[in-house]
Amino acid sequence: MDKTCCPLYTIRCDAPNFRISSSQRRVVQKFNRFINENIKTKQKTETKGISSNNSLTVEQWLKTQPMNNANRLILHILNEDTPPTDDFLNKIKSRQKRWAKKLLKIKSKNELSLKTDVRRLIKRFDRMKTSIDEIPLEKLLEFDEKPLNRFEMRLVRSFPPSKEFQETLRSSHEIYQRYQMSVHHDSKDECSFSQFKRFLCESSLDEKSSPAPSCGFGCFHLQYYLNGKIIGCSVIDILPQGVSSVYFYYDPDFSFLRLGVYSALRELELTRRLTREVPTIRFYYLGFYVHSCVKMRYKGQYEPSFLLCPETYTWHPIEKCRPLLNASKYVRFETDPNKVDENEEKNISNLKLRVRGRIITPDQLATMSSEYFSYIVDRFHIFAKLAGRPCASRMVIELN
Repeated sequence: MDKTCCPLYTIRCDAPNFRISSSQRRVVQKFNRFINENIKTKQKTETKGISSNNSLTVEQWLKTQPMNNANRLILHILNEDTPPTDDFLNKIKSRQKRWAKKLLKIKSKNELSLKTDVRRLIKRFDRMKTSIDEIPLEKLLEFDEKPLNRFEMRLVRSFPPSKEFQETLRSSHEIYQRYQMSVHHDSKDECSFSQFKRFLCESSLDEKSSPAPSCGFGCFHLQYYLNGKIIGCSVIDILPQGVSSVYFYYDPDFSFLRLGVYSALRELELTRRLTREVPTIRFYYLGFYVHSCVKMRYKGQYEPSFLLCPETYTWHPIEKCRPLLNASKYVRFETDPNKVDENEEKNISNLKLRVRGRIITPDQLATMSSEYFSYIVDRFHIFAKLAGRPCASRMVIELN
């Protein structure tokens, strides 16, 4: 990492404490609007309940609705020239009071009329009853009871392949192929069915581990369905310490929904759900954070996020890492100069080698062939340092 042009830092998000940003919230709102009302981005809608021939005024429509604070406020501003009374203002939150001032400003411009989407104003007012930062991610991702579009997600095991996964394999590959050719400009041969299976459907992960969530550990595809058809898929690994995001692909026809951001939020929501089953599954791993590549910095927008120190393997808040990365591409995040990797294997004598089918140690290799040992000993030290003691103790180095 200290030599490459683009150092790759492992990044993870603390899912139970995830804080959604304003831009991420807007993505959810646009997605929900499409599912609930079939409204695409930047597409305008007519106010429900108000006819386009002016036969029903805003005031008349409001009188048919429940008399909540939002309705009372709009009716007052429509009919009165004076601001709302102090008694009424004391019943609402400070953010709602600021919203009332905006309504008065709209009225002063003669824009509070039949064309105003009053229903949306009321929804906005009602959301202000609770601070938006206090609304859990799960609540934000909910749809209306009777949405115009039907959206569902299915978590299917990809390896070993479940029956549900095998039944959707071909249609899932079609979406993957369209995505690769449209977004990454691959040729058809570069995203063939065999390449798709090798890349995103096969794994060496062991599904057996305990304690495990109800779905188990291992490799999964989180499939996104719109009106019964697959439009996207998150490829993930469910591990004892968290959910690892491997890849995401989607139908290019739905790029207006910003499915990349939306899928990450759904994967975070899944992680939070699994945390409630198995508390150790609390982290959402986003792969590598590449600060030297501007297009890859988006991974740091899922807060709170932490980067792994490449020398001590300790985790550090990304907000403290960014200034360091602005100054230098390669950074040791750990500030304690005496801190070292506690799992580093310094004794190469503990390594296991296989020579002609027999397991031996590096010391035994030195007695067998001192010249060959001298030639390869530096690689043993590098392997021991990078693999670490727990991993190196379980591995056998094949020598031919």
